[in-house]
Amino acid sequence: MEMQDIRSLLAEAYTNWQTPAYEPESEETLASFERSHSIQLPSEYRELLTRYGPLHFAEPTIHGLKEQEWAYPTGAELIAEYRSQGAIEPDLELLPIGGFGDGDLLVLQPGGTVYRLYHDGYDHSPLERIADDLPTLLSELAKAALDTHRAMQEQNKV
Repeated sequence: MEMQDIRSLLAEAYTNWQTPAYEPESEETLASFERSHSIQLPSEYRELLTRYGPLHFAEPTIHGLKEQEWAYPTGAELIAEYRSQGAIEPDLELLPIGGFGDGDLLVLQPGGTVYRLYHDGYDHSPLERIADDLPTLLSELAKAALDTHRAMQEQNKV
Protein backbone atom coordinates (compact mmCIF):
# COMPACT_ATOMS: atom_id res chain seq x y z
CA MET A 1 0.00 0.00 0.00
CA GLU A 2 1.17 3.55 -0.65
CA MET A 3 0.70 6.68 1.44
CA GLN A 4 -1.23 8.35 -1.39
CA ASP A 5 -3.85 5.57 -1.12
CA ILE A 6 -4.73 6.54 2.46
CA ARG A 7 -4.33 10.31 2.55
CA SER A 8 -8.06 11.09 2.70
CA LEU A 9 -8.59 8.40 5.35
CA LEU A 10 -5.77 9.81 7.47
CA ALA A 11 -7.01 13.38 7.01
CA GLU A 12 -10.46 12.39 8.28
CA ALA A 13 -9.06 10.47 11.25
CA TYR A 14 -6.73 13.31 12.22
CA THR A 15 -9.58 15.83 11.91
CA ASN A 16 -11.74 13.79 14.28
CA TRP A 17 -9.14 12.64 16.80
CA GLN A 18 -5.88 14.52 16.88
CA THR A 19 -5.36 17.13 19.54
CA PRO A 20 -4.09 20.61 18.63
CA ALA A 21 -0.91 20.00 20.67
CA TYR A 22 0.39 17.72 17.91
CA GLU A 23 1.34 19.64 14.81
CA PRO A 24 2.99 18.53 11.57
CA GLU A 25 6.78 18.67 11.55
CA SER A 26 8.71 20.96 9.24
CA GLU A 27 11.20 19.64 6.69
CA GLU A 28 13.89 21.66 8.45
CA THR A 29 13.17 20.00 11.79
CA LEU A 30 13.20 16.54 10.20
CA ALA A 31 16.50 17.26 8.45
CA SER A 32 18.02 18.49 11.71
CA PHE A 33 16.89 15.33 13.52
CA GLU A 34 18.37 13.17 10.76
CA ARG A 35 21.69 15.02 10.91
CA SER A 36 21.91 14.85 14.69
CA HIS A 37 21.28 11.07 14.71
CA SER A 38 23.08 10.24 11.43
CA ILE A 39 20.01 8.54 10.00
CA GLN A 40 17.58 8.97 7.14
CA LEU A 41 13.90 8.70 8.02
CA PRO A 42 11.84 6.43 5.75
CA SER A 43 9.66 8.32 3.27
CA GLU A 44 6.35 7.01 4.67
CA TYR A 45 7.23 8.08 8.21
CA ARG A 46 8.52 11.41 6.93
CA GLU A 47 5.28 12.04 5.01
CA LEU A 48 3.15 11.18 8.04
CA LEU A 49 5.06 13.66 10.20
CA THR A 50 5.16 16.51 7.66
CA ARG A 51 1.58 16.15 6.47
CA TYR A 52 -0.24 15.20 9.69
CA GLY A 53 2.11 15.06 12.67
CA PRO A 54 2.51 12.27 15.22
CA LEU A 55 -0.32 9.78 15.64
CA HIS A 56 -1.83 9.64 19.12
CA PHE A 57 -5.43 8.60 18.56
CA ALA A 58 -4.85 4.84 18.51
CA GLU A 59 -2.38 2.29 19.77
CA PRO A 60 0.33 1.90 18.84
CA THR A 61 1.14 5.59 18.88
CA ILE A 62 3.61 7.02 16.40
CA HIS A 63 6.12 9.50 17.76
CA GLY A 64 6.79 12.98 16.56
CA LEU A 65 10.28 14.43 16.83
CA LYS A 66 9.84 15.80 20.37
CA GLU A 67 9.21 12.25 21.57
CA GLN A 68 11.87 10.83 19.28
CA GLU A 69 14.54 12.92 21.00
CA TRP A 70 14.32 10.55 23.98
CA ALA A 71 12.62 7.51 22.38
CA TYR A 72 14.94 7.02 19.41
CA PRO A 73 18.17 6.61 21.45
CA THR A 74 16.40 4.31 23.92
CA GLY A 75 14.95 2.20 21.11
CA ALA A 76 18.26 2.06 19.25
CA GLU A 77 19.95 0.83 22.45
CA LEU A 78 17.39 -1.95 22.87
CA ILE A 79 17.81 -3.02 19.25
CA ALA A 80 21.61 -3.05 19.69
CA GLU A 81 21.26 -5.13 22.87
CA TYR A 82 19.08 -7.70 21.09
CA ARG A 83 21.57 -7.80 18.20
CA SER A 84 24.44 -8.47 20.61
CA GLN A 85 22.42 -11.38 22.04
CA GLY A 86 21.77 -12.78 18.56
CA ALA A 87 18.00 -12.23 18.89
CA ILE A 88 17.85 -9.83 15.90
CA GLU A 89 19.71 -10.34 12.64
CA PRO A 90 22.73 -8.02 12.43
CA ASP A 91 21.84 -6.71 8.95
CA LEU A 92 18.11 -6.08 9.60
CA GLU A 93 17.70 -2.30 9.54
CA LEU A 94 15.12 -1.15 12.12
CA LEU A 95 13.96 2.31 13.12
CA PRO A 96 11.95 2.85 16.32
CA ILE A 97 9.00 5.11 15.42
CA GLY A 98 6.47 4.65 18.20
CA GLY A 99 5.25 2.60 21.07
CA PHE A 100 2.61 0.62 22.87
CA GLY A 101 1.20 1.40 26.31
CA ASP A 102 3.02 -1.53 27.88
CA GLY A 103 6.48 -0.25 26.91
CA ASP A 104 6.94 -2.29 23.72
CA LEU A 105 8.26 -0.39 20.71
CA LEU A 106 6.88 0.10 17.23
CA VAL A 107 9.75 -0.35 14.78
CA LEU A 108 9.88 0.07 11.03
CA GLN A 109 12.07 -1.71 8.54
CA PRO A 110 12.60 1.17 6.08
CA GLY A 111 10.60 0.52 2.92
CA GLY A 112 8.96 -2.51 4.45
CA THR A 113 7.62 -4.35 7.43
CA VAL A 114 6.35 -2.88 10.70
CA TYR A 115 7.12 -4.80 13.89
CA ARG A 116 6.30 -4.78 17.56
CA LEU A 117 9.59 -5.02 19.45
CA TYR A 118 9.05 -6.55 22.87
CA HIS A 119 11.00 -4.74 25.55
CA ASP A 120 11.25 -7.96 27.54
CA GLY A 121 9.73 -11.42 27.82
CA TYR A 122 9.58 -12.97 24.37
CA ASP A 123 9.59 -16.60 23.22
CA HIS A 124 11.39 -17.05 19.89
CA SER A 125 12.03 -13.51 18.71
CA PRO A 126 11.63 -10.05 20.21
CA LEU A 127 10.08 -8.97 16.86
CA GLU A 128 6.43 -9.57 16.00
CA ARG A 129 5.34 -8.63 12.48
CA ILE A 130 2.21 -6.46 12.72
CA ALA A 131 1.91 -5.00 9.20
CA ASP A 132 3.43 -5.42 5.76
CA ASP A 133 4.20 -1.70 5.61
CA LEU A 134 3.54 1.57 7.42
CA PRO A 135 0.65 2.72 5.18
CA THR A 136 -1.18 -0.56 5.88
CA LEU A 137 -0.79 -0.07 9.64
CA LEU A 138 -1.86 3.59 9.39
CA SER A 139 -4.94 2.57 7.41
CA GLU A 140 -5.93 0.03 10.06
CA LEU A 141 -5.41 2.55 12.87
CA ALA A 142 -7.36 5.28 11.06
CA LYS A 143 -10.27 2.95 10.27
CA ALA A 144 -10.48 1.77 13.88
CA ALA A 145 -10.42 5.37 15.14
CA LEU A 146 -13.13 6.42 12.70
CA ASP A 147 -15.30 3.42 13.61
CA THR A 148 -14.99 4.40 17.26
CA HIS A 149 -15.79 8.03 16.44
CA ARG A 150 -18.92 7.04 14.49
CA ALA A 151 -20.07 4.72 17.28
CA MET A 152 -19.65 7.54 19.79
CA GLN A 153 -21.67 9.88 17.57
CA GLU A 154 -24.46 7.31 17.28
CA GLN A 155 -24.44 6.77 21.03
CA ASN A 156 -24.72 10.51 21.65
CA LYS A 157 -27.80 10.71 19.38
CA VAL A 158 -29.75 8.35 21.64
